[in-house]
Amino acid sequence: MFTFRKFNFRGEFFKNVITLMTGTIAAQLFTVAVSPILTRLYTPADFGVLALFTAMNAVLSIVAAARYETAIMLPRDDGDALNIVVLSGAITLIFVTLLQAGIFVFEAQIVAVADTPLMGKWIHALPLSVALTSCTQIMVFWNNRGKRFRQLATARALHGIGIGSTQCLLGYGGASSIGLIIGHITGHVLGLIALVKANLASMAEQRHFVSSTAVRSNGKRYRRFPLFSMWGALFDSSATQVPLFVVASFYSASETGLFGFTVKVLSLPLFLISSAISEVLYQKTTQLDSTSPAALGRYIVGIFILLGCIATPFCALFMLYGVEIFSFVFGQNWARAGEFAGPLSVAAGVRFMVSPLSVVLNLNHNVKKAVGWQVTYFFTLTGVLLLCSQQSISFLLDAFVAHEIVLFALYFGIILRATRHRNTGESETPAVDVLATGQAMSSASTK
Repeated sequence: MFTFRKFNFRGEFFKNVITLMTGTIAAQLFTVAVSPILTRLYTPADFGVLALFTAMNAVLSIVAAARYETAIMLPRDDGDALNIVVLSGAITLIFVTLLQAGIFVFEAQIVAVADTPLMGKWIHALPLSVALTSCTQIMVFWNNRGKRFRQLATARALHGIGIGSTQCLLGYGGASSIGLIIGHITGHVLGLIALVKANLASMAEQRHFVSSTAVRSNGKRYRRFPLFSMWGALFDSSATQVPLFVVASFYSASETGLFGFTVKVLSLPLFLISSAISEVLYQKTTQLDSTSPAALGRYIVGIFILLGCIATPFCALFMLYGVEIFSFVFGQNWARAGEFAGPLSVAAGVRFMVSPLSVVLNLNHNVKKAVGWQVTYFFTLTGVLLLCSQQSISFLLDAFVAHEIVLFALYFGIILRATRHRNTGESETPAVDVLATGQAMSSASTK
């Protein structure tokens, strides 16, 4: 039976989570603080361009490195891991080059699909944004391999502050949507610079292991990631955009704006917390998978209960006082968004409780299970929303929440099953050696 006494709240896992939370909270607080300012500096049309830009960036950056970056944590030797870093960077460079060429050729068609001529001005900045996002993810995985969570917290804080401050400065200067997009890119640049600076020494120590032969060898060894994980991640990323696309297609522009704003407000705090937990949890699961596989399931259940204790008061707050909170913080014009916040907080809470645990499925022998659920989620979500699109938006939101509860309950079952049924023939090299090396590198870097 699980009890909280079994958790060492002073242990390394929680210390690492708190370290990451320091950076994420700093970024979150700054974002919240500048939001009322930004809404007065930019028009809804400007934010619409930014939403399209960031949505396209989110989907494309997922596949930019063919998901090889998620394999950086797995090799026993740091030399092999650095070869995967090089491979991921090379694939990203090829991808963004092809993307830029495609934009030049099909610019008119892309702008037509986006349904706003303003996007045509800034679409050529998309490859740069995708490259920065992909490279940041590559560096995050290398950073986490060395357990340099303090440096990641700093990078996160710089990222959030860079976005908000740049957007405010350009907004006061009279910039339109270009101010929002430049701010978005500036934040990524600052975060990436911080990560590169923190990890440059550790990468230099292993550079003599890098060779074209080793890059090809590791690319072949971890080919399951581009073959399976990439497509599942693409479906998953695309699925996050489906609700907004459906609302925009079948409901008014006002309701679309309210929906998008509510999702952003609710998702920001939970996403930042869950991403911090998942990054630390991935490192922990690779260790348990190698050293104590029987304990992995119990550990995951314990984290699930802990996340539930965080999500429950969050959901209750917005279900009971959503209208009052949105009216007070954002003004009476946003009271309707508070009505949306009730059901949408439940959807956000369910996702928060399960999504961080999916790092278990990033272990090599579970990749196919993750892909199966992600594809199922994409098609069932699309189907449910389209079937309900002729009803009121309140009915649509209720259907969306019901779908989230059912599908994420199924996802949790798949995750638990994956901790108990291991394909040892596909298991990777012991993660404990990775952690030992990472600890040494982390200690050296902080001296």
